[in-house]
Amino acid sequence: MIVIIRDPQKKVSSKSESHKDKIHGKMPIFSCSCGVKILVVPDLREMDKAIENHIVEHRTLSGQILTRDNLTQEILKVIIETINETSPFVE
Repeated sequence: MIVIIRDPQKKVSSKSESHKDKIHGKMPIFSCSCGVKILVVPDLREMDKAIENHIVEHRTLSGQILTRDNLTQEILKVIIETINETSPFVE
């Protein structure tokens, strides 16, 4: 199950801030520019559903179109940053 936290009161001030809401336990959290936060989980089907649902929700909240590819790439950046920050093998 994907946890989606909607916080329309919080407006993100910068792209680096928006995508760096990190670890929830050990799982990263993706913070979208529209104020929605998505907990990244290892279940690919659930992540796929969350991505599809957020594309529609993003347009409703922000009035801007978000593509599946763009959202997926931004989520992957958060995962890679989290791995780099938490891995004992990365210097």
